[in-house]
Amino acid sequence: MAATADPPEDGAGVDDSSLFYDTWLDWLVAGLLVLEGLVATWLGVSVVGDIGRAFAEEFAAEFFASPDASSFPLTEPELADVVYTVGTWAGWGVVLTGLVMVAAGIWFWRYRQGVRERLADGHPAPRWHAPLLGGLLATALLFVPFVQVLGGAVAGYLSDRSAIVDGVLAGVVFGAPAYVLWAAVVTGTFASGVGGVGVLMLIALVVYVLFDVVLGAVGGLVGGLLS
Repeated sequence: MAATADPPEDGAGVDDSSLFYDTWLDWLVAGLLVLEGLVATWLGVSVVGDIGRAFAEEFAAEFFASPDASSFPLTEPELADVVYTVGTWAGWGVVLTGLVMVAAGIWFWRYRQGVRERLADGHPAPRWHAPLLGGLLATALLFVPFVQVLGGAVAGYLSDRSAIVDGVLAGVVFGAPAYVLWAAVVTGTFASGVGGVGVLMLIALVVYVLFDVVLGAVGGLVGGLLS
């Protein structure tokens, strides 16, 4: 009898009968991502519709009606322009973020079918499956405080490389939709002429990314120990 070649070692060797490969998890992640994406898209469209020139001018007028506004560095028309520009960019950023989440949910469902086919053929899951699953699970459960730790723990548990590295990658995947929104807001601040605020937003973005990375790494360490 001819010898059968071993399947390539290109993924995690976790038992494919575990809950991490169950179809209910596919429904949970894909369903929540699509639902949250649709809500975000609707909110973004509402913001874009409400942030008009009239709203921006009314906001600026109310702001300058306060005695404390005398030392504000912008004039009333300049503030109205900033509110309109940043608000519009932010609104479209929310729309784009929502569409990205909807697309991610649909793609994740199809991707998991492919993973399940690989497992049925005797091949392990792809190498990137651990941080991808952990990160998207955390994104789907974004309403849970410090959910990056959970995503990192799932990635670390499934990892066949470095649990901490996969936890870090899961943290980055989790924050991807927020990075899209943040990029839109930063672009809006520069487009409105308040570059100093844009620089501060960029610094805040770096801090947020580090926050996701650190929590993902902690989760990855815990998941690696549990595995």
